[in-house]
Amino acid sequence: MRNKGKQTNNGITLIALVITIIVLLILAGVTIATLTGDNGILTKASQASEQTEIGDEQEKVKLSATGAIAENNGGEITRTNLNKELTNYIGTEGTDYTLSETETAPFVVTYTDSGRSYVIDENGNVSEYVDISKYVGVGDYINYNPTVSDKSGTQVEASKLTYTSPTGTGTEHGNGYTSTEEGGGQKFTATTSTKWRVLDIGNGTVTLISENPITTDVGENFTMNGAIGYLYAEQELNEICKIYGYGYGADTSQVTKYSYGGPLDGDLTGEITDSGARSITIEDINKQAGITEADYTTLDSNYGSRTNPTTNVYYPTITTSNGNSSLAGVKNLQYTYYLYSKTKIENTDVQSMLFNGNYWLASCCIDASSSSSSFYVRRVVGSYTNSNYFCWGLSSNLREFTNDACAVRPIVTLKSNVIDTSSSTEYNGETMWNLK
Repeated sequence: MRNKGKQTNNGITLIALVITIIVLLILAGVTIATLTGDNGILTKASQASEQTEIGDEQEKVKLSATGAIAENNGGEITRTNLNKELTNYIGTEGTDYTLSETETAPFVVTYTDSGRSYVIDENGNVSEYVDISKYVGVGDYINYNPTVSDKSGTQVEASKLTYTSPTGTGTEHGNGYTSTEEGGGQKFTATTSTKWRVLDIGNGTVTLISENPITTDVGENFTMNGAIGYLYAEQELNEICKIYGYGYGADTSQVTKYSYGGPLDGDLTGEITDSGARSITIEDINKQAGITEADYTTLDSNYGSRTNPTTNVYYPTITTSNGNSSLAGVKNLQYTYYLYSKTKIENTDVQSMLFNGNYWLASCCIDASSSSSSFYVRRVVGSYTNSNYFCWGLSSNLREFTNDACAVRPIVTLKSNVIDTSSSTEYNGETMWNLK
């Protein structure tokens, strides 16, 4: 009996011990989860510490941006002034932080220790930098709407969304063509129907291109003719395309510069401000093809030559009402003509985006022979970057041409920090990203 009693007592003690151990394990598991889980004390403490550090970093960058604006008496932020302020608040460039090499906003500041980056826009606003290239790819669609100025749907002023390109004269900008449309101009209006694709991803910006070339409001291609068309081609194309650059997210700090005039009018340039859109140029396509000016002579061996024409020829000029020089008076023009096939672009998705229909490029060029000079405007036709005659300078006169009409192709510079990397849909089998 005594032995049996001992066995019973030992059994109870063992069971109690097992239960105690189980309870302790459960409590330990609960404690560990409480401390280390996604919502655990330690995790929350770490997150709070990280957010405090981010807030501190952002505050130093914001103070630097404010100081840089003050340095310029409330004007635009310059890299020199910004770097000076960052040194005061953060430390040594290259050791404690790095600053993007761009001379104008947006600037990107990266802390060396944390690796976090922050974007400063032209107004001094600071936001955490997101490497869009980790999410958004070339060829993706962006749900950009040029007709609304904010997320709530406020409409862009109607006057900004339309442009009518006039016939013009040699002394006043225009396209050199009298349209059958009302008033003889060619009218374009920005609408919500245009789809936008990613062409390039930059530092704090994303370059969008219209899915397809764009025609006038009556569905016709854009016509530019003769001397007047040549003189003002770059201006007219950019004036048309600027109507797409006032939508929410567009980087309206962009300045679009263009050239106009003839070979003896001097280096005349104009600019379009307050719009994030412009016309595509040959340089945009060259960038995608990996072509630089050092390669131009391989595309046309005459590129850069100034030996032709060897005699004075007539030329287009802004000094006369019809755009024609009254006398022959120019020779030894720089040869700037070249062309190439779409196969220069290795990325077939980019090929299909850029070589999609026929459209003008806001870029002019000259082809000079020994006795004449041809004045061209560049374009994309089929599988080639090509150029079209506008006028031909001879020793006896300036011959003008009626050109094949082409569409236009706008490009929009979008601030990358407005793209919502957590929200996308599908369009035409590709990803379409929404805006925050």
